[in-house]
Amino acid sequence: MNNIIFIVNEHAGNGRAKKIWASWKDKLTFPYTFFMTEYSGHAKEIAKHCAEKSKEEIQIIAIGGDGTIHEIISGVVGFNHVRVGVISAGSGNDFGRTFSSFQTIEQLQDYLIGFNTLEKMDFGQLTTEQDSYGFVNNAGFGFDAKVVYSVNYSRWKKWLNSYGLGKLTYILYVIKELLTFNRFSFSLHTEEDTIKFDDVWFFVVCNQAFFGGGMKISPSSLPNDELIEMTLVNKLPRWKLLFIFGTVFFGKHTKYKEVIQFQAKNFKITMHDRVYGHADGEFSCKTEIDQMYSFSVKSKAWNLARPINKRS
Repeated sequence: MNNIIFIVNEHAGNGRAKKIWASWKDKLTFPYTFFMTEYSGHAKEIAKHCAEKSKEEIQIIAIGGDGTIHEIISGVVGFNHVRVGVISAGSGNDFGRTFSSFQTIEQLQDYLIGFNTLEKMDFGQLTTEQDSYGFVNNAGFGFDAKVVYSVNYSRWKKWLNSYGLGKLTYILYVIKELLTFNRFSFSLHTEEDTIKFDDVWFFVVCNQAFFGGGMKISPSSLPNDELIEMTLVNKLPRWKLLFIFGTVFFGKHTKYKEVIQFQAKNFKITMHDRVYGHADGEFSCKTEIDQMYSFSVKSKAWNLARPINKRS
């Protein structure tokens, strides 16, 4: 194994990652090692193994969607000799909207010639009494997590993906949950007080601005400021939730009184109902009644390979 490693999820983006890798691999002018992922969690295993095996500085290039990128970064958190670069090839690509990704072979090769600029990035953590879940982008509970869970386990998703209509599955389940979702309650514990929120649709804790394939849910979130932001939506009629969802793509939802935001290094909450959760768009857990959960941030936890910006 050399110090440049590609980890490719051929199925990402309905085969888009496979096409990118096929068109790039024979044009690369430097030695490299590559791995193909074979199952969920495999990218994390590969990345962690590579990080543990090498004592020299290594560069891992992810070719896949947000799920693949999440796995790779989760596998190398805390390994200071590892850099992660990304070629976005998924369907949502929220990672690429905030973090720099490589757009061309020339851009990638220019970077790898000298292992150029990097940035140290934060990593979020959702902790329960039973387990913990890392996140690069965001994690949360409620309406959006139930939609994600339903979509990922839907028998229709694979069929619609084969026709390039995967996003239709998401839209269908948004409408379904809009009509049937049971709102919930939780308490937020601060150093000064405990605040209870009722009639909650969802809350999401963010390390960067975007979620859900381009929705700017947390406009002020930065991935390297050692802070995380909570956005919650409560006391909102069903018809108005659909309307506000349209404004999220432009970050304009924060003007509504039903949308509340907090910023901190960590959050401790008690959930009062059983609700679905997610971390970076993947199912995390279903909450237990009156159990405590916490969100925190690991500062400077991983290294992002940032493409060189050439100015003419």
